[in-house]
Amino acid sequence: MKKKQLLSSAFVWLKDVGLKAFAVLALVVGGFYVIAADINWPTSPPNPTTGVVGMFVGESKTAYTAALDYVTSGATCDGITAPDGQIVNGAHICTPDEIVNSYNHGTAGISAIFTYISSPTLWINSGPPGFTANANDCQGWKYDVTKAQDLSNPVFGTIWTFGAKKGNLLLCESGKKFACCK
Repeated sequence: MKKKQLLSSAFVWLKDVGLKAFAVLALVVGGFYVIAADINWPTSPPNPTTGVVGMFVGESKTAYTAALDYVTSGATCDGITAPDGQIVNGAHICTPDEIVNSYNHGTAGISAIFTYISSPTLWINSGPPGFTANANDCQGWKYDVTKAQDLSNPVFGTIWTFGAKKGNLLLCESGKKFACCK
C-alpha cells in the first residue's frame, strides 16, 4: 500500500511541477515574441530599423577634431540630412554590425546611398580593443587630437571604408566624420 501511495504522490508532484514548468516556458516564449515583434526591417534604404540593429543613414555634421566623449560625439549624428534630403533625428554613431546590416538588408543599390558622403571613410564605434594595438575608439572619443602622438603607444579608432566595404584602424589625429545609424 505504501508503494501505491508513494507512486500516487510522486505522480501528483510531477503533474504539478510540469504545469508550473509549462507556465514558465510560456511566459519566456511570450516575452521573446513581444521583443521580436518590435523589430521592423526596412523596405528600402535609408529607412532604418526600429529594433536592435540599425542602419546607415548618413554622416555626422562635423569631423572629430577635439576631445569629446561617447555622448557628445554621438550627438553629432543628431539632426543630420539623409541622402533623400530628410532630416534624421535620434541617429547615433554606427557600430560594425549596423554597417554590415546596411549592406545585408538594403536593396541591390545600397551602395548608391554611400556615394553622396563627403569622405570615403568615416569613424565608427567598435568599443573595446579587439587588437593588440591601442584601438579603443580614440579612448572613447576623449583623446585630445591636438596633442602630439606618443609614437611608442599610438591611439587608434575604427573607420569604415565605404568603397572597399571594409573596416580598418586609423590614428586618432585624422579629421574624419562619423558614420551615423538609426
